[in-house]
Amino acid sequence: MKKVSLLAASVALALVGCGGSDGGSDTNTGTPSAGGIVITGFDGYFKNAVVFDDVNNDGVLDVNVDTVFGLTKADGKITLPKGTKFQGSLALKTLKPGDTDKALAAKLAALSPAADSYSDFMNTYTTDMDHEGQPMANAVVFRAPVSAEDKTAVISPLTDLVAIEMAKGTAENPVSEEAAIAAVTVALGGTDEQPIDLFSDFVKDSKTNLESAKLHKTAQILTESKAKNPTAYEQNSAEIAAVAQEESEKIVTDETMGSDDLLNQKPVINPSAPTAPVVSNYKLLVNEDAKIAIQKEISALAITEGQSLNTTITIPAALFQDKYDNVQTNVQAVAEINGKGEITANLVGETLTLSTNNLQPTQDIYTITLKAEDKATANSEVLNTLSTTFSFKVELQNSAPVVDTDTQTNIQTLVDSWKMQQGAAFSQTFSVDGLFSDRESDALTYTTNINSVVPGLTSKFNKNTGEMTISGTPQPKNLVELAFTIIADDGHPATRLASTPASFTLPAIEAGEIAIDTNVKAELQAKATAWQLKVGNEFNQTLNISELFDSAVNGDVQYYANYAEHDNAPASNPINGVNVTVDQSGLVTLVGTPTQVTNGVILYLAQGINFSGGEDNDIESEMVLLNLPNVLPADETLPPVEPELGFTETHFNTNKVWKMGSFADRDGEIGHAMLLNNGQNLQFCWGSQDGADQQYASNISRWDQSAYTTLARLDTLPNYADYAQRDCWDVQLKDGKLYDNADAGETYVYEMLYQNKTANGDYQIILKINGDELFWMDSTDAPFAQSLSVSDKVADGKIEFDMTVESETVADESTKLYYAAGKFEYANAAYEYTSIMPEGFYTPGELEIDETGEHEMLILKETGEQSDYKTRYRYVNHNFGDFYVGIKWSEDSYGTSSPDFGLYSYSQEAMEKVVSQLPLLAD
Repeated sequence: MKKVSLLAASVALALVGCGGSDGGSDTNTGTPSAGGIVITGFDGYFKNAVVFDDVNNDGVLDVNVDTVFGLTKADGKITLPKGTKFQGSLALKTLKPGDTDKALAAKLAALSPAADSYSDFMNTYTTDMDHEGQPMANAVVFRAPVSAEDKTAVISPLTDLVAIEMAKGTAENPVSEEAAIAAVTVALGGTDEQPIDLFSDFVKDSKTNLESAKLHKTAQILTESKAKNPTAYEQNSAEIAAVAQEESEKIVTDETMGSDDLLNQKPVINPSAPTAPVVSNYKLLVNEDAKIAIQKEISALAITEGQSLNTTITIPAALFQDKYDNVQTNVQAVAEINGKGEITANLVGETLTLSTNNLQPTQDIYTITLKAEDKATANSEVLNTLSTTFSFKVELQNSAPVVDTDTQTNIQTLVDSWKMQQGAAFSQTFSVDGLFSDRESDALTYTTNINSVVPGLTSKFNKNTGEMTISGTPQPKNLVELAFTIIADDGHPATRLASTPASFTLPAIEAGEIAIDTNVKAELQAKATAWQLKVGNEFNQTLNISELFDSAVNGDVQYYANYAEHDNAPASNPINGVNVTVDQSGLVTLVGTPTQVTNGVILYLAQGINFSGGEDNDIESEMVLLNLPNVLPADETLPPVEPELGFTETHFNTNKVWKMGSFADRDGEIGHAMLLNNGQNLQFCWGSQDGADQQYASNISRWDQSAYTTLARLDTLPNYADYAQRDCWDVQLKDGKLYDNADAGETYVYEMLYQNKTANGDYQIILKINGDELFWMDSTDAPFAQSLSVSDKVADGKIEFDMTVESETVADESTKLYYAAGKFEYANAAYEYTSIMPEGFYTPGELEIDETGEHEMLILKETGEQSDYKTRYRYVNHNFGDFYVGIKWSEDSYGTSSPDFGLYSYSQEAMEKVVSQLPLLAD
């Protein structure tokens, strides 16, 4: 026989997203409607099976790890919200009576808007609708792979075989979904002529279609066999599948198809020895009439807390029935009751006795479980155990919620980690679920006394999430520990009892602090040093000290500026004639006319913060001292102070045409620029005016042409200095910075971060605009489209430093840019990359230099575990003093990025000096 090929298997693979399910769909293809994703679970349709995301693909439902979606309906279906994302495998678990614990019940209750509490789900179990009304005897998990593009709509023992096959792969040798489908199809006897759709709904026509009936029976055999030993089943799944298919071929015929006798035949394969003889078995059944009679007696029970009880209930001998040698036979039941021994249940023959003395219940609902053993014959081994359950309610007297000490300890551990500071904003959210237990399972409301313990803090309880949020601004300064309490109220309609408090010790609240920014202090000192004061000359200067101080404290900010260290202290050495004032914004003004020569003047600066809580809560910064220049005699002058790094009028007097480019993420602006002195004003020029025919500015981050095509076009344009449609605007030169007020109401600041002056008197500048935008400016004659040798820059033994720029969107005037720096170490056609600003990232990679194209190109392929496995490309465009400028882009599974400009250097000091003056990426 010609076995199935990968081509035939791919037909089945294409159907993974369809699943053959027609419920809740727009068409009978099973494509989910706009309302959500329809999942169907079956060997027969499973009612009340748990559907979940098996996050770690281990085939086990763990409510603390996996995402529970809910329960299937009588048609085996559940509808998930449109756009649901899966982390692992789509999975389904069948439940035997008694399998639902409190943790799972709580999850199901949270998903059900109609349920009041977990107790509504404690008696939940799965029914295989092939045997309507019969509880499942097997608790098994079935999985289905999640397709890359479509969500799998079917979960069955056959899709589970595919998931098991894929799980046999390793990181080095993974098993693809297509290969797994092919392997399972072969095991089940599929051929190219008759491929098997593993994701079809074979149940819906199994009474009329012979092939569907055989798949149905194969699935039933797989369910019974997996329940025996899931671990061995997964190890031997291929052999078990083949045996199940052969057994189905034997017993499913045109004559037996659709009969109850066929449905009740449940052959079992030994998972540990698949080649051993298959055990022929009939399903053990629960007699529905007997079950109804028992429930009627149990429902009539009226039991109250504190009551003594000794009552009997008749358990008909025909409650459990099996077929041995084609003879229907009653099977003896055994009885159990949950709880901690408050009530005993004793079954002798057909009489069940419930007894207790002065009942002190630990719950309000008790469940009686009756079990019977499923065997192939009366004397053979036990193949399974079938259970059915009956519940009754005990009327409880209300009791107050009780503190769970383990949960209290866990919350205290969390509280111990809190960091609180006087006047600083604080917010912590934590779960209080489980902090109190309530015997009656009433919905609890939580409150705290935090507002009276720590003024400025408040608490809020979210009953939907079970979380408490404590937030606000702590006002007092306490160097001792304080304690706050949480109380639970059960909201009981009759008595409404509150718990005893659960107490928690807070860490000490730290004193508020105001830090001094030493970089800002140095800038202020440099500005003050440049002042010129002379007797008889009017003086008027300002200092903005608002950025000198930094604090997390919130409150009323006040500033201090004077010639004296304290308000109540006389100024020992003031500048006579020049007064000092400071406003609420932190602007210090010195204005007046010096009247005498003065040396060694000190300006004292400070910030204070006051917030509600009284003077004891005020905080003050350390006093900052600035040395002011000496007041000179009337006939002595000083030459103007030129900034060490900054713009001067010399830059505007050369009449040079500059090349100017942007380092923004995915926004490689490039164009002609000029710094002009027209005799009246200083002007900055960039590109062309709106509507001009010739555009002297462009962008290399374009998809319609290469970066070098864009640059070459700029090289062909006529001299920019002669172009009448230049776009120019006035700028002011002050303290080495340029100030641009071109936009009404907003000032742009141009700050030089690096300057290289060539032997020919040309300049190469790295320029920061408005704090986070970075540009390069070059007045040399090097063309825009210059291409330099990569091999001269990157070679064995060389260490290179780079700067990276990131933004959330393509850069524009409103986009915040962030910067980082890293180190490349090159050796043996490989590299190692380490981040240095900030630290914490490392990845190795491979490199090659492509010399076949018009421009020599560097190719870097990431290989490290921390990397995103990108391939990065780079041209070398300009030498730039201590740096050089490159053109870079990258490629990964999502596509190819647009090119932009990059900055590189062999000097770590030079790179860090530039990057340290820019907003840094978070770690």
